[in-house]
Amino acid sequence: MSPTLRLVLIWAAMAVLTLAAIPIGHANDLRPLGVALMATLMVATFVKAALLLNDYLDLRRAPSWNNGLRAFIFLLLAILGVLSFAARLV
Repeated sequence: MSPTLRLVLIWAAMAVLTLAAIPIGHANDLRPLGVALMATLMVATFVKAALLLNDYLDLRRAPSWNNGLRAFIFLLLAILGVLSFAARLV
């Protein structure tokens, strides 16, 4: 697969994930998200970030940077998920 085609396919996957997040996240509604929808959005966000790091920033050639940034993004999303869940309990 050519590098250009690979980037176009990755871009398309990221676009699909973005478009899928709109109805999942109730973009036009103020209703709170349930735990399952929040988890779905977090997973989609992590996948998009991993694709961006791996292919657009070309960090697959620097695995320590790639893994470190993925771990940081995972930690950030976990903190946001915990805070969202905690806000629901208050």
